[in-house]
Amino acid sequence: MRVKIKSNFHKYFTRELIKSKNMLKSILVLVSFFLSGITYSQSQCKVLIPELQGNYTGKCKKGLAHGHGKAVGEDTYEGNFRKGYPHGEGIYMWGSGEKYEGRWKMGLRDGEGIYTFQKNGHDTIQEGIWKDNEYKGKKPKPPKVVHNEYVTRYSFRREGDGNRIFIDLKLNGNINRDILDLTVGTTSGSTFENGRSIGVETMVFPVTIKLRYITWNTAHTSRHTCSFEFIIYEPGNWQVDITN
Repeated sequence: MRVKIKSNFHKYFTRELIKSKNMLKSILVLVSFFLSGITYSQSQCKVLIPELQGNYTGKCKKGLAHGHGKAVGEDTYEGNFRKGYPHGEGIYMWGSGEKYEGRWKMGLRDGEGIYTFQKNGHDTIQEGIWKDNEYKGKKPKPPKVVHNEYVTRYSFRREGDGNRIFIDLKLNGNINRDILDLTVGTTSGSTFENGRSIGVETMVFPVTIKLRYITWNTAHTSRHTCSFEFIIYEPGNWQVDITN
């Protein structure tokens, strides 16, 4: 009787072990199949930049590098691809040692990035905005709020070249026409009013503007004194919305 129990236990243990091995094999097959679906060699998946042609590892779509991957040829690129071209965020290393890290658009530097290269024997860094592979300059410095008292929301929007700042004072989403004792101070330029907006024109950038006025609260139950001071660094026409 004891021998029979041991024999049955041995058969059960052996059967479960075989099941476990088969399950492990199935998992390995699935993992291998999944990886084979997203990783390709250069011969299976093309990169359309000649200097990057050689070896490619990464995602592919319709025979072209598409998604995250790494291409190594005369130059090296690692990052996002689209239809065979660097597109999105990525790092490009030239064979000569230069490096660009940032945004790409269909094989061209486009957007914010950092370019590192040698100039007169020294490392030089060019950081800013690129468009169609050309450097356009440093990233514009955004406006800065210096002081805020009783202003619930505000926004700054550059609207092309020019030399005017339009300021809309709002309450509950509408133009606030119940303003008392409004004063506008500016470090340069002159103030104006055009019926809907107040503003400053012919100023020298950067310019600091300070507003002070009395208005109702959102429930129209009491008035309070508002103070709002800001700096705009970049020249242009600007729209500033201030909401109480």
